[in-house]
Amino acid sequence: MKPEKKILILEPDQHTAKRLHTVLQNEKFIVHLVERGSEAIRWVQQEHISVLILDTGIKDMMWYEVVPIVKGFNPGLPIIMTSVSNTPELQSKILNHKVFYYHVKSFGNDELLLAVKNAVERHSQQEKKSPEKEEKS
Repeated sequence: MKPEKKILILEPDQHTAKRLHTVLQNEKFIVHLVERGSEAIRWVQQEHISVLILDTGIKDMMWYEVVPIVKGFNPGLPIIMTSVSNTPELQSKILNHKVFYYHVKSFGNDELLLAVKNAVERHSQQEKKSPEKEEKS
């Protein structure tokens, strides 16, 4: 049985969230939408997530507060950051958090979809290696 590939999207703009939800569902991903950082943190704690897509404009917390908390619960979880605008300062701050990919929304969904597919693949490869490491210990 193939493991489910769940994508968690934390996106404050409902139109963007629904559009991305549709794109990813068409690619056979299981997609969950949340609007708040606290909801995303709860999801990561309780569910097996393959990728977190996190927008910089979330409302209840700052994105740079959410990333380290999520990584604390699930260090191998690929995080894809999205933003409406880009500045050198924002890009530098995002990349310093060692996220999997940084996507500027004006680039369209093709690059984002490719990044999601790559992140899911990398995450599933890491999970396959994890039990082997535990057995060798």
